[in-house]
Amino acid sequence: MRRLAVVVLVFVHVGLVVACGPKKPNAAQQLAAARATAQARVLEGCYACLLDSRTIYAGVAVGRARASLIVPMFEVELLLNLRERELAMDSSDSLARAKALISELPAGVEGARYLAAVEAVPPDAMGVPQSEGRAYRQSQLGYRPRINDEVAWLQTGPLQPAVRQYLALSIDCEYSGRVRGSLPPLPGLRQAAPPGTPPLVAYRLATCDHINSVALEELEAAVPAFVEGSAFRARLEVNRVQQTGGALARTLLAAAYTGLPKSSSVTYLNGNFGQTVGDCRTALRFYDETLAMRPSHENALLGRTVCLVYLSRYDEAIATATRMIDMRTFNIADAYFWRAWIYHERRELPTARQDITLAKTLASNNDIHRLAGIIEHDQDDLDIAEKDLTEANVLSGGQDCVARWYLALVAVKRERWTVSAGHFEEAMFCYDNAAIFREAALQKMEANTDIEPEFKARQIEGFKAAIKSDRSQYHAAAFNAANHFARAGNVEKARPLLDIAARDPALDKQVAELRKIIGGG
Repeated sequence: MRRLAVVVLVFVHVGLVVACGPKKPNAAQQLAAARATAQARVLEGCYACLLDSRTIYAGVAVGRARASLIVPMFEVELLLNLRERELAMDSSDSLARAKALISELPAGVEGARYLAAVEAVPPDAMGVPQSEGRAYRQSQLGYRPRINDEVAWLQTGPLQPAVRQYLALSIDCEYSGRVRGSLPPLPGLRQAAPPGTPPLVAYRLATCDHINSVALEELEAAVPAFVEGSAFRARLEVNRVQQTGGALARTLLAAAYTGLPKSSSVTYLNGNFGQTVGDCRTALRFYDETLAMRPSHENALLGRTVCLVYLSRYDEAIATATRMIDMRTFNIADAYFWRAWIYHERRELPTARQDITLAKTLASNNDIHRLAGIIEHDQDDLDIAEKDLTEANVLSGGQDCVARWYLALVAVKRERWTVSAGHFEEAMFCYDNAAIFREAALQKMEANTDIEPEFKARQIEGFKAAIKSDRSQYHAAAFNAANHFARAGNVEKARPLLDIAARDPALDKQVAELRKIIGGG
């Protein structure tokens, strides 16, 4: 029995040891582990990483532990606020949280000064109305005289090195036109990030003076959640759509939007991309999302107006253009132009004339002057029509074929046949050149194998339709020129032009009749 009792006791003892397992970390160890995880996420640097870090700190910053975490919590809020500004996101909550922490910061941490530096960084220009960006910069004029001192100060102090460098870079990049004097250069500024640079800092370096696409791609490979890299790389790719077709841009924009749906920079760029590739229905969705966040975003309003016009949703387009006019946006001339275009399309000529005249008082380009000339021609106001159409042609470098055509029509109304014939002949050459240019572009597009197939197909279809139209106008202009030279009594000038017109089977009947009239053909 004694031996059995010993065996039982040993068995029970062993069982107790197995059941206990690893020793549970104490509170101090748990706090240290949480802090290490939060700090690692800060250095990884993506927006989602910073949000994770904030959540971790909020969960453990209680009781006696809170005092030791106030500085890293403050750092995270500063970084979140800067990132939200860089992406034109609502940064009011992170700013409020940072302000609330200032009273708890230990002596030696100048919370208000750090916050002033962060607030000196304006929101990303792509994602906010121009008026808002301008007003924000105006509000920060008092900060400019001390920029050099602030950048130098930000590189020192009690914050951790990566955060100090991020803050200093944010000011230095934003105010890149400042006089640096004898200040030491920021580490890595205008250079590739040196080995060992935390992703947090590497990202800011890659988006400072220019967008470093290679560095951002490497950053995303290292930290897949760093979708901010996709957002900035997409800007470059959207600008290259005509060369690439936009396949990579589409992928990058999708990733950026999935991770950053509240960035008005991301939503606007998605809308701009959709419009660029001819998908106005998708573009409208993103323009509307942008306007829900930034109701006075002038470029989103203009993009929305243009897309509604192309979709023949004229009443909605007028409403959006009118909204721009009521707001007195910087691009108000475009709003008047598109309203005038719609009213002209509807043959509401007095209203169209009123809008295009207002557009002319605000801006001068060949689109505005061409439409003005067309409307004025249709109203038989021929002197001003001729002036505007001539101006449109000059501003286009002599390549506005429609303006040349309407100059001929102005002369027709005046029964100045030699003048109208000359303008039609010039229009003929213009349309010929346009067709030749588009034929070369078509050949280049057809030969391009490194381009998104769907975009390529749409481009080819568009080029072919435009070439067909140009050629039709070319032959029609030749016929009109021949007809009017004949009316002016210059038969010898008319005949070779009539031969050109005869190449278009659609003009067979008219050509035959004119040949009978002028004879000798």
